[in-house]
Amino acid sequence: MTGTERERGLLGMLDGLYRGLGEAAPRALEDAAAVALYESGRAVGEAALVWRERLGDAPAAPLPAIVEAFATAAELDPSGRLSLAVATSLVGPRVLVSLRDAREEPGADPLDEGARAASAVASDAVVAALWRCARAAEGLGETEGGADGYAAVARRLDQDGYGESFR
Repeated sequence: MTGTERERGLLGMLDGLYRGLGEAAPRALEDAAAVALYESGRAVGEAALVWRERLGDAPAAPLPAIVEAFATAAELDPSGRLSLAVATSLVGPRVLVSLRDAREEPGADPLDEGARAASAVASDAVVAALWRCARAAEGLGETEGGADGYAAVARRLDQDGYGESFR
């Protein structure tokens, strides 16, 4: 896999997170959840824009597993609490691992300095998004989808081959 192909994969992952957060936000009935999801999506979207500018006009499709994880969470728990949990505990950490691995991956065609810098910017945006979602979740209590909904989303990511990262 070339550096450019890896960058397109990272952009697809960031676009998936951006879309997942953005689509979960207006569906969340809890105001704190809706605001946190929206603001988190916006921060991730700004980081994805850095990648889009690097890669030019060629489109990258959002990673379906990420978008589906948020869609499932929104269906199982209209309050938005499960979407916050998916962001902070399931999707966000896997995105961070993927970004780190891409930066540190040795090989014949590693990411160049610009791509590593863009990956670091994206990691910072994802961490900020996770903190924002975690703070919002603190005051909301249990999810309506409960542990079963969370486990279902986690199982689906594992079954799709995304047990630790999205790479």
